[in-house]
Amino acid sequence: MKKILIFTLMISLIFTSYIKAQDTNNIETGKIYFLRSTGFAGSASAFKTFIDGQFVCKLNNKKYSIHEVPVGKHECSVQFGGKKSKERSEKFEVNVESGKNTYVQIVFETGAFINNTYCEEVTENTATIKMENMEEDTKCL
Repeated sequence: MKKILIFTLMISLIFTSYIKAQDTNNIETGKIYFLRSTGFAGSASAFKTFIDGQFVCKLNNKKYSIHEVPVGKHECSVQFGGKKSKERSEKFEVNVESGKNTYVQIVFETGAFINNTYCEEVTENTATIKMENMEEDTKCL
């Protein structure tokens, strides 16, 4: 009788531990898509993309990348070089919702004395149309 009781207790503890471990793995997430179709200007060099100051992708022209992140506000940025986010790079905040996709387009502006690269959010319809002429970059690091 004691053996059955101990065995039942052990199974209950193992099952409870398993359930708790599953709960901690079920963090709500969403996806951030970076889209780059900057045209001919700047197409020879890869842009470095960042989420919350962390390098996530080196993205070439006519490519997009997908990044799963926890739900909430995130800061996106893009720059020409380096794998550390520069203080001066323009930051763009997005709000990621559970199970939803957020589309961030990389914009490259050329001027007489300075070039500017920044991020802007686009709608799913706009992103879908743009992505028809793009390829997913799954090896962008």
